[in-house]
Amino acid sequence: MQDKDSQQFKTVEDKAREALTHDDPVKSCAVTVRAHNRHYDADKGVTHHLIRTEEEWMAIRTWAEDGGDTGIAVNSHGETLTLDVLELNQDCVADRICNEGLDAIDSHDAVARPVEPFTALVRHAEDIAEILVTEWETGADHVVRERLYEGMAGWIGRTAWTAYEEEAMYIEAERATTQFIENHVRCEVSDDVEATIQDISKTALYDAVAEHRGRQTPHLDYAAEVTLTD
Repeated sequence: MQDKDSQQFKTVEDKAREALTHDDPVKSCAVTVRAHNRHYDADKGVTHHLIRTEEEWMAIRTWAEDGGDTGIAVNSHGETLTLDVLELNQDCVADRICNEGLDAIDSHDAVARPVEPFTALVRHAEDIAEILVTEWETGADHVVRERLYEGMAGWIGRTAWTAYEEEAMYIEAERATTQFIENHVRCEVSDDVEATIQDISKTALYDAVAEHRGRQTPHLDYAAEVTLTD
């Protein structure tokens, strides 16, 4: 807590309570709030907040108490925000790519269309899976951080997440497909075949991300654990 704040607020809870008045247009707020991320947990009747002020971040829980009062607890606070993106199951990504590649081989072979790109896809499924997961991790760090600073991220416990990021994930699948073709395919690849490989990559990535979704985060696309430190 900064010296100028300590003169006005005796505890970090006092500062957090004051920061929450920022959203009430009737009340003046002595704390400058730059971003306010939140999520309401209906099961527990608790709202989770991650607030960025001019000096620091504050992770807060609030709940309604008897008599109309609001309970408040500060889980953590600090000047520095660190993200640790969730870990995708790379083996499952590779397995899905392999299975979809085998299906593509069967369907293309049945109509006498080239299967070499899909044979390479099956052979190098682990490589493209690694590329996909790396692309997603890079995207997750960038997008979650950006949404947190904008006050647009979901927030519960220590996890921040974003939803409806299909376009960004589509680009990640596109990049992984391009790298795979450049590194492993030695024949000419038609636009249709490239689009099919890209769809396979996107599907495998979406399935891996979906494993991290829950009832309160049904549309999660990116997520990261957040640590606040001084």
